[in-house]
Amino acid sequence: MKTPKLDLRLLSYLLTVGETGNITHAAEQLHIAQPTLSKALKILEHQLGVTLLKRHAHGVTLTPVGERLVQHARAVRAQVAQAETELEQRRLGTTGTVRIGAGPSWVRRYLPDAIAQVLMEDVGLQIEIVGGFDATLLTGLTTGDLDFVVAELPLVRDGDYAFEHLTTDNLVVISRPEHALADKVGVRAGDAMRFRWGLPPTDTLAHRKLVGKVTSLGLDLPERIVISSSHTFLMTLAGITDLLLYTTRSQMKTLEGSHLVEIDIPELMTSRDAGLIWRSGALPSPAAERVARALKQYCSRDPRN
Repeated sequence: MKTPKLDLRLLSYLLTVGETGNITHAAEQLHIAQPTLSKALKILEHQLGVTLLKRHAHGVTLTPVGERLVQHARAVRAQVAQAETELEQRRLGTTGTVRIGAGPSWVRRYLPDAIAQVLMEDVGLQIEIVGGFDATLLTGLTTGDLDFVVAELPLVRDGDYAFEHLTTDNLVVISRPEHALADKVGVRAGDAMRFRWGLPPTDTLAHRKLVGKVTSLGLDLPERIVISSSHTFLMTLAGITDLLLYTTRSQMKTLEGSHLVEIDIPELMTSRDAGLIWRSGALPSPAAERVARALKQYCSRDPRN
């Protein structure tokens, strides 16, 4: 068997240096001497045969290889923290805590039902829900702040994550019934671009998909855009103004979206897959597995969300 080159202790040193950007500050955090840390980093570079750091007068920066290794180091740290938490819970006889990152549609449909079912079976279970959009949630998953994410699945499946498909829905344009386009059939995308739009942040898949659709049609994006990380705010605003939203069709089944209607713009419609996202190689806690299992049961009955 090939002996691993990677020393986990040295890997943790690199992670601290990468997060501080300064060897002296990192040494203080690690409670070791600065020359000792510098030597340890050179040993790590020698073991791997690559340059991990660029040293300059004001500190250090990671090379591309160093940045990638730090990403792996964060995943290792998250997994170790999860193991420590689970072992402590088993020692104390407690059930555990599940930390879930949820996209806008999931905090309104399926996830509340699944959690309610699990809580009836296990009253000692602690649940933490973090709502948000895909990019922010994946960051929390990488750092170990979240056990898993349920959200739109990325277009490019990064090897850092494992994916389980749960639902499929269409991204469509919706607005209040009083909107000038609400009773039209086959609205052209160019006509819709003249109105004000409400969109999630630019780093979200929904925003990027709309940009891709508009660009492929040779159109310019609307000049008047309201951007918010709160989908509830956007749907509430759309109910009282002529704001066009680009979101999943299932949002009209929610309380906030029940008064909104779909605008018939075939050129902008596209499909969206969503599901569970885990850290690749991570061992889910029994509590996290129970919640995920309940969620999969609800989605199997109506796989559109």
